[in-house]
Amino acid sequence: LIDDRLRGDPRVVVLEKVNFRYVSADLIPEKVALATVDVSFISLRHILPVLGRFLLPGAEVLALVKPQFEVGKEWVGKGGVVRDEEKRVEAVRQVASFAETLGFAVMAQAESRVRGPKGNREVFLHLRMERGASGLESP
Repeated sequence: LIDDRLRGDPRVVVLEKVNFRYVSADLIPEKVALATVDVSFISLRHILPVLGRFLLPGAEVLALVKPQFEVGKEWVGKGGVVRDEEKRVEAVRQVASFAETLGFAVMAQAESRVRGPKGNREVFLHLRMERGASGLESP
């Protein structure tokens, strides 16, 4: 969901129901200073390299880490919930570490106050693009 005022703002690019791994410059015509990421059924490790192509230097990113899409299938319990706290914490750490290899700085992280539909505990990562696009996929 996105507020209609944002949806109607010409500066805002809304990409819903899009496989972001295959996004091209025709959908995002210019580099952006701010991005929010809330994806399902895919690891952020597949999204962040692509996202970096569309960011200005110093761009801010707010990404929602959903552990059930970051850990191996063997750690996802009934209802798609990661119940092992160590695995959940490790999933967030691995996404943050991966982001750093791409040139992002991890500015902060915070637990979401809202649990996932089945009870998953998700975490926001505040990232900033600090250096060039090392390791980022090209268009």
